[in-house]
Amino acid sequence: MPSIPKQISEYILMGLTQEQVRKNRIKYGANEISSSKKKGIFQMLLGVVLEPMILLLISISIVYLLLGDQGEALLLLGSVIGIITITFIQEKKTETAISALRSLASPRTNVIRDRQILRIEGKDVVFDDLLILNEGDRVPADAELISDRLFSCDESLLTGESVPVTKSQSNPVFCGSLVVSGEGVCRVTAVGNHTEIGKIGRKIADEAVGRTLLEVEVARLVRNIFIVAASLCVILALYFGIARSQWLQGLLSGLTLAIGLMPEELPLVLTIFFALGAFRLSTKNVLVRRSSIIETLGAATVLCSDKTGTITKNKMKVGFVVTKSETCELNPNVNLSEDTKELLHIAYCASKHPSFDPMDIAISDCWDLLEHDDDSALLSVRDFPLSPDHLTMVRVLKEEEQFVSYAKGSPEAVFDLCQFTGPDLEFWTEKTNELAKQGFRVLGVAKSESPSKEIPNERKQVKFRFYGLLAFLDPIREIVPLAVKTAYESGIRVIMITGDYPETAKNIADQIGLKESHLVYTGKEFSNLSEEEMQKVIRKCNIFSRVSPEDKWRIVRMLKADGEIVAMTGDGVNDAPALRTANIGVAMGERGTDVAREAADIVLLDDSFSSILESVRIGRQIFDNLKKALGYLIGVHIPIVGITFFPIIFDWPIIVLSAVHIVFMEMVIDPTCTIVFERESAESDLMKRKPRETSEPLLDRELFINSLIQGAFSLLSVVSSYWITELFLKGDSSPKVVSTATFVTLVFSNLFLILANRSLHESMWSRMRIPNRTIRYVFSGTIAVLILSMYLPGMNTMFRFVPLNFLQFSTAILVAFVGVLFYDMTKVLVSRSLRG
Repeated sequence: MPSIPKQISEYILMGLTQEQVRKNRIKYGANEISSSKKKGIFQMLLGVVLEPMILLLISISIVYLLLGDQGEALLLLGSVIGIITITFIQEKKTETAISALRSLASPRTNVIRDRQILRIEGKDVVFDDLLILNEGDRVPADAELISDRLFSCDESLLTGESVPVTKSQSNPVFCGSLVVSGEGVCRVTAVGNHTEIGKIGRKIADEAVGRTLLEVEVARLVRNIFIVAASLCVILALYFGIARSQWLQGLLSGLTLAIGLMPEELPLVLTIFFALGAFRLSTKNVLVRRSSIIETLGAATVLCSDKTGTITKNKMKVGFVVTKSETCELNPNVNLSEDTKELLHIAYCASKHPSFDPMDIAISDCWDLLEHDDDSALLSVRDFPLSPDHLTMVRVLKEEEQFVSYAKGSPEAVFDLCQFTGPDLEFWTEKTNELAKQGFRVLGVAKSESPSKEIPNERKQVKFRFYGLLAFLDPIREIVPLAVKTAYESGIRVIMITGDYPETAKNIADQIGLKESHLVYTGKEFSNLSEEEMQKVIRKCNIFSRVSPEDKWRIVRMLKADGEIVAMTGDGVNDAPALRTANIGVAMGERGTDVAREAADIVLLDDSFSSILESVRIGRQIFDNLKKALGYLIGVHIPIVGITFFPIIFDWPIIVLSAVHIVFMEMVIDPTCTIVFERESAESDLMKRKPRETSEPLLDRELFINSLIQGAFSLLSVVSSYWITELFLKGDSSPKVVSTATFVTLVFSNLFLILANRSLHESMWSRMRIPNRTIRYVFSGTIAVLILSMYLPGMNTMFRFVPLNFLQFSTAILVAFVGVLFYDMTKVLVSRSLRG
């Protein structure tokens, strides 16, 4: 049990008893902020099963099972289980990673209970508890300060401002704040969801998370294909029933046609693309909480960024030192004058070591970088700390049996300490105002004119001499200017939304290369505008300062209403509503709060601004490669459907494909090939393109035409192989030679189409220069399985194949290659025509 300090012994009788703690916990609840509930296994399964594509697969499987075709039913149900398994694994991995991020979930704190000081976890704090807060403590709940000694705290996680706030008796202190100086006794006034953080959390919970653009588009595509497939299924069933009186055969043929037409691989394709995309981003310190959001990020048109901790480091740094003779900008290569060194040494001696105050830390870091440590400044014989009445910090050090006073603080307070008048006051006031307008936090530095033989009883007892000013800045992250430039080249607008001062925001905007950096609106100015005026400002202003959480939320909503796809970055509690409202919420993982992480779709584990642009690049690459995969999937279904039903409808001598062949094509080649497209390298102009329009469909006109053309050429190749083998190469062999050779052509046509679909605009020969290692595995694996299915006894019986001779086998491959070659030439011409 911690010992009881004398200054708080009077409060020892005011703490709660264990019985009161129990009652308050029951009445007011636990000190935990409600977060989004994890999905249970049943919820996860239900969410996947209710997808239209999965329902169709399950329905068809049940029908086949009732009709006695157990093999087909089991194969289709196996594909459903595979999709559900992959989704389940990805969900579990993401939730586990999110749980591992909760490093600030429950800070420990001191409370007075049963006349004792106990150290407990923050989650165990209850309403009306008496807290003892010291320098370096994080406040575990909202409370009222009932006793303080020079108490100040950093509320940047709530307000976005990195400057500490001085608190006095009866002032509120908020959950999540960090005590940077002094100590205090507080009475808890709110816990859990009733704290200011909790109220923001409830606003997040009320904000619905919509489906992504791609999810909407795929749902529409699946619906349209389902309507076409169902219509053709009915037509075929009626044809067999009416024309041939074969109703059962018609029903089976119609269902098989539906399977052949329906891209049941599409949910699997999306899952693979987004799961592997999320994994690739995780290797770059980007955690994706909802993997399908990656594609939306690739379509982002506006990036709204918080300043503190996102664009800047949220770590104060000495930027300029101003003496009477010079203004010196500090950098590692600067040669300091004696006056500048003396000023820095005085500031170092006037600061506490170690300290939680960001100004003291910045001064200490600066002095340690430029000079060796000065141990004599670590201990003082007397301190006059910062207070509301005296905005100066004065430390008295013993030097050679005498006492020297060192002071720093608000320039006006230090001017008063030095008893400035006349020209000196005007000169230094002008210098202070110049630095303040540039967005710097300014401190004055002074030292007693001469040593005293006795320790002073108050700070004004000695006469001080003014030495100069220190200008502090919150430095930008080095990578941000390049990231902003890349964003502009990608057609993405960057908006800075901050709680800081307008001049500070302008200065930061200039440093990072933000456009229209001269135009700044404060939250108050923006709120006073009419709806129409707000909309005009939203379209041209890139800097919003002194904004509240409500302002951020409103700005994001108005941008979305204006048709923008908004990505919002942030790390504080005050960013959380805007993170949830935005199309893509991007939270900082290192410094970010749990509330911000829960509200976000993406968490940057390294807080690197450049990781956002990497997410954009991968999002665009995923959509680009997804279009290639979709075009391929549509194209390969055309020859499958054609060669299945041409022999039936036109009474050809040999039936080529049965259900087992279709399943072989769809469940082996297609998913494997989607992995090839997922690994395809990005096109060279990917980050030079403008964000795609929200109205642009996944299956656009160019892709649809290309898919039909490649399907037609592939079908022509397969039909040609059928008749070439039947008329010229079959000889006295079994009729199964024709179906085997036709199937070989179909398989190789699909493999060659992979090469042709690696780019929608370039020929497959030009794309060969860019390696994709998965292609060789797909080719070798598929060909190996194909050869085994023809030549291995047992397997060829199951697939109803027979061995082919060299001429039959090579002819089948050649016909497939010629068909794809013609498509590749046509594709380039179609692309040029449509884009021209």
